[in-house]
Amino acid sequence: MDAKQRISFYWLLMGVCFILHNLLHLFGLFFGENITLPNTTGEVPLFVQVFNTVVMTGTFVMALLAANLNGKGFNWFSLVWSGLFLLLNASHLYETLFIEKFDVSQAVLLTLVLVINVLLILALWKGVRKV
Repeated sequence: MDAKQRISFYWLLMGVCFILHNLLHLFGLFFGENITLPNTTGEVPLFVQVFNTVVMTGTFVMALLAANLNGKGFNWFSLVWSGLFLLLNASHLYETLFIEKFDVSQAVLLTLVLVINVLLILALWKGVRKV
């Protein structure tokens, strides 16, 4: 697998993991847990919709772009974007391990996402240095 395919695959894999992460959050429903957030009306706030779109759909867009674009500008953008995701993923893993009610499936999945994110950054860094 060449670098371009690997980078696209990492973005795609992170997107799939984000969707799986949300699905795992819903598992409490099957065991009688009330997962409704306090003081909510049943409408998803706009900032949550935008965040979910950027995080989940954005990773698939980045996978598509990485498979089809070249150039220093895009490589730098992708590197910065993946760095922001690294901060998001590391802080969310910390929350999952030490603040929220512990869930082993989430802890393992979020650790995997963090590893994928680091591999993505390393692959992007190599690409930025070459161009």
